[in-house]
This record gives sequence, structure tokens and C-alpha cells, in this order.
Amino acid sequence: MLGDLFKRLFSRGRERRREPREDVSLGTVEIHGRRFSVKNWSSTGFLAAPCDADHREGDSVDIHFGVQAPNEAIAFACKAIVVRVDKNAKELAGVFTMMDRDARIMVARHFE
Repeated sequence: MLGDLFKRLFSRGRERRREPREDVSLGTVEIHGRRFSVKNWSSTGFLAAPCDADHREGDSVDIHFGVQAPNEAIAFACKAIVVRVDKNAKELAGVFTMMDRDARIMVARHFE
């Protein structure tokens, strides 16, 4: 059991998420005026796919994010930091930054 914990904490595998992501059937992220589908998201970030935006890891981008949850629409604008770009899979992952108070509360309520 302790060994499994160390493997999860220190593994160098592809999976680096600290929290589960929620798959999305209706969601978009607009990055610098271009709209992409959201594949999944969590309280801290998102995965856009397919996404052919020309960004690199570490870029700070202005986004408009929106998903249709089962009981509510969640939408907000903020900045995001690009944390992964896979040009072959046409995926871009980002973490939310500089979210206003209302957006943070809305997202926290959804994931609680």
C-alpha cells in the first residue's frame, strides 16, 4: 500500500494529474479569438481537442471557457498557462489562472 503511494507520487508516467478530470460533451474554450472543443476539464484546467493553436508550453493566454454541466452552464473568462501541447494528437492542455472570485466559486461548487 505504501509502495503504491510512492509509485503514484514519483512515477514519471504520462499521467501527472492531481485530480480527476470530467469528460465534456458540450464545451468550448476560446483562445485569442479561436474556438476549440473542450475534451475534459477539472477545477484547475482543461484539455482542448482537436486544437491546432500555435502555442508552446509556458505561454500565457486569454481564454473564454464554457461547459454545459448536467444542471448548469458554467462560463467564465480568465488567463491560462499552457502546460502541454501535442501537435500530433492536436491537443492543448492549460491551467486556469487569474480567475475572478465568481468564477472560482462557480467551479468549486461544481466539483465539490
